Amino acid sequence: MHRLALTTSVLISALILFGGCAADYKVAPSGFLAEETYASLDDGEYQDQLVTWSNESVDVADYRAFLVDPIELRIDDDADARDMTDEKKAKLSEYFHGQVVDFLGEDHAIVETPGPEVLRVRIAVTDVRKAVVALNIHPATSIAGFGLGAAAMEAEVTDSITDELVFAMMGGRRGSPFGLEKLDPWGHAKEAMDLWAEHLAENLAERPVEIEPPTVPG
Repeated sequence: MHRLALTTSVLISALILFGGCAADYKVAPSGFLAEETYASLDDGEYQDQLVTWSNESVDVADYRAFLVDPIELRIDDDADARDMTDEKKAKLSEYFHGQVVDFLGEDHAIVETPGPEVLRVRIAVTDVRKAVVALNIHPATSIAGFGLGAAAMEAEVTDSITDELVFAMMGGRRGSPFGLEKLDPWGHAKEAMDLWAEHLAENLAERPVEIEPPTVPG
């Protein structure tokens, strides 16, 4: 527990997310990931408001497919989440899951069961803040960041058979004041999910190469 508490304090101080002119959005570990994973993230790299860690001893090119678990929403105690119906939460979870599947599925098979050469992806949304559309309509308040939505997440990628940790990431982001997403209360959360799904795929970009068998002269 002491190690997790230390890890938590380090990550809280490190993962300060900037949106507009404000710097008041901090992300803390939710407990979704294992203590050892948070410890690994302490030695991770910072990329675009995320802290990431990769297992250098694992070559992801050895894997042929991904198993993507349903997205877990750990936001029941969030003030903004109280305004979300169960249907909306389900749609938000399904949206994020669909984005992850789309990005990873561009170059890999997506499967529904564990197996050899299959990586398992687990993701949780750990915070969500809805955009205040009335503030985002006016350019001054929008650019200042007063009405921007935000979201936070944690993710891990493991060997689906051995559970060996291959990749992990944690962080969050505020929405942009310039896109049309600001006119949807949950548009900025979806915008963050789009970017996270893309980021996940980019970090697992060592793709297996299909080699054509040599042609035997007739």
